[in-house]
Amino acid sequence: MQYKRLSPEELQVLEKDFVTFLAHAQITGPDWEKMKRNELEKAEELIDVFSDVVYDKVLRKISYLEYREPKSLNIYKCGDDKIELVGLRVNEHSPLDLTAENVFSQWSEANNASVSVVRTEKKYNKEREHEVFEMLQTGCLITDDKLFNVLSKLK
Repeated sequence: MQYKRLSPEELQVLEKDFVTFLAHAQITGPDWEKMKRNELEKAEELIDVFSDVVYDKVLRKISYLEYREPKSLNIYKCGDDKIELVGLRVNEHSPLDLTAENVFSQWSEANNASVSVVRTEKKYNKEREHEVFEMLQTGCLITDDKLFNVLSKLK
């Protein structure tokens, strides 16, 4: 397995897709029920394969990730062959908290002196989808391009 097994709740949500997956493998409903009773290991292997298919499909579609801590904000653009980072770093003595719900509406000129913009990029060390998955596992959230584009324009 490349990622992780889908939970029973996730499988239930994807039941229709899983039935289609089993049908492509020429496994009928009665065959599946029999396999779950008599060949549990084989049934779990099929769930693992289906889980990988689902994760691969979802991970390929992710373009931007966000990670926030009180004094840092990272927005990642997940390209085909490299990942770009645009972020903010706040001086530890600043009262500004980047995890606050409406941090940007409370932003003032006084905050500019305590904030720096960081930019970097790197090629993937592993397969793109594996790195994106690991980032999600460590707390990154899927986002859109809006904040990345705003931060990219800052000096």
